[in-house]
Amino acid sequence: MKKTMQLWGAFLMAGMLVFTSCSKDDEVVPVKSLYDRLGGNAAISAVIDQFITNVAGDARINAFFADAAGDPARLTRLRNNLINQVGMATGGMEKYSGLDMKTAHKGMGIEESHFNALVEDLSLSLDKFKVPATEKTELLTALATMKGDIVEGPTSVYVRLGGNPAITAVIDDFIGKVAADTRINAFFAAAAADPARLNRLKMNLVNQVGQASGGPEKYTGLDMKTAHKGMNITDAHFNALVEDLTASLVKFKVESRTKIQLLTVLASLKGDIVGQ
Repeated sequence: MKKTMQLWGAFLMAGMLVFTSCSKDDEVVPVKSLYDRLGGNAAISAVIDQFITNVAGDARINAFFADAAGDPARLTRLRNNLINQVGMATGGMEKYSGLDMKTAHKGMGIEESHFNALVEDLSLSLDKFKVPATEKTELLTALATMKGDIVEGPTSVYVRLGGNPAITAVIDDFIGKVAADTRINAFFAAAAADPARLNRLKMNLVNQVGQASGGPEKYTGLDMKTAHKGMNITDAHFNALVEDLTASLVKFKVESRTKIQLLTVLASLKGDIVGQ
């Protein structure tokens, strides 16, 4: 949840300058704050609501926020946090007490393309509510100043999973779940009854996931089509296997984007596993 909430607040930590102008008598007259020019809390709330909708529908970045999107209470907290961040950053009375941007985004693997997508989604929200060009530029400029603390460049799924120790823990739990799953445990009964064979299966799975996710491990087992030939695995069996792996990933709090990427790799193997 913490990481999921962090990217949403990318544009919200920069202070906004209060602009001034001079009268004929050289008297300095303060103009309204950006907060007031945006329309205060009500207007900022409307922009944030639309921004959240834009991001939720944006396949380029919505996986970063899938955890929050799936929990109404967490999504509400996220919304309120964003409103408070924007309010405080633009001169309002709202208060934000989150992490600095560098700390908040450490290890997330945010790339320039992700950052640009976020800016586009915010820009579209501002355009929908006809925010004037001056105010829009000020807010987007604040976001641009945060780019260096947010964009890290690509990180592999392997790194985001936590490397070999984390993958091994997930696989251990996954094997336990499969052993208890009456829908598919008969396929693994022979391995379960032989500790040496079960250990080989475990190591093959760890190496396969490690290699597929960008790690240094090497899988030396049979290709999937040969390995599953004659097993008569159905869609239902395959789906049960995916459910068990998903449950293990959830147990170890693997972030949604990483979980989706790993399950997508598994889905690509389905044609070589089902119906052989």
